Amino acid sequence: MIKAGTTLQLEPIHNDTFERYRCRVVELGDEGIYIDYPIHTKTEKAIFLIDGTQLKASFIVNEQTVLMFETEVMGRKLSKIPMIHLHYPGEGGLVKIQRRQFVRVEANTDISLKINDHYHPTLTEDISAGGCAVMVRQGMNLESGSVISTIIVLPMQTGECQYVEIEGKVIRVWEKDHKQIASIEFIHLSENQRQLILRYCFERQLNLRKKGLLE
Repeated sequence: MIKAGTTLQLEPIHNDTFERYRCRVVELGDEGIYIDYPIHTKTEKAIFLIDGTQLKASFIVNEQTVLMFETEVMGRKLSKIPMIHLHYPGEGGLVKIQRRQFVRVEANTDISLKINDHYHPTLTEDISAGGCAVMVRQGMNLESGSVISTIIVLPMQTGECQYVEIEGKVIRVWEKDHKQIASIEFIHLSENQRQLILRYCFERQLNLRKKGLLE
């Protein structure tokens, strides 16, 4: 799937600044892949990655699909050019992301909806960087087209919880398995908020795959 010459985008997992780097796969080996020194996408300067740095890597397969995987800096190799050794989980560790739509994952995470100046706690059914579906509980007066505030709790792989406050628009309310569900579209999303949710969705996908709940 991955080959020499493939361009990778790297993002540190334990970093809230959402820095991104690009690099190229130079060699493939039995113990991982070897890349050239990454370039910071904003400063266009080469960056140094210390051993043990955990990263999220992605590469484009075609116009519609991106593949992502978790990796770690394993060391260095000096050949015709200096290279960095990265762990590669193999094809079984790749997660497919649709480029033209935000990936949506099943997740029951805490969310509060501010309706008529009162917060109503509930749970999500699924979530993406474009919106979420939530369980409608007694006392919630949600109507299609109404604009509300949401506070979402995102439990991250690092063990910390990120609290994201986002304005949302109710798209529709419907019945599912004898309960009411509301679809909410996120509006006025900042880039940092979008990246946080994308990271959460990616980590959630990996966890579901490890548990055998996602192909």
